[in-house]
Amino acid sequence: MTQLNELTERIQTVMRQYKEEYPEVVVDRDYFPFKITEEWGECLQTYLMLTNRGRQKGKSKEEIKKKFEDEFADVFAFLLLFAAEEHIDPARCIEEKWFSYLTGAKKHIDN
Repeated sequence: MTQLNELTERIQTVMRQYKEEYPEVVVDRDYFPFKITEEWGECLQTYLMLTNRGRQKGKSKEEIKKKFEDEFADVFAFLLLFAAEEHIDPARCIEEKWFSYLTGAKKHIDN
């Protein structure tokens, strides 16, 4: 089992807890792509703040950087949840797509 698989399993545990706590939230097939879009917007908004292209909203650069990391984590987690829901192995897909372009280098990933 790869580290990515282990990470996905832990994220799925968090999502199961979320569903139990908020049973009124409809988590259907469209939920994850919609959440990715929502979280990506929040990530970009924070990135604009971090790069001085957005209002700072009274926050320090350290606070903005932490918020950016949190939003990035949300995007990444929802991408992994979406992949799992659609029965996609991200490590395999990356290896087959991206690493197919490598020439003269080790193509297989272990983690």
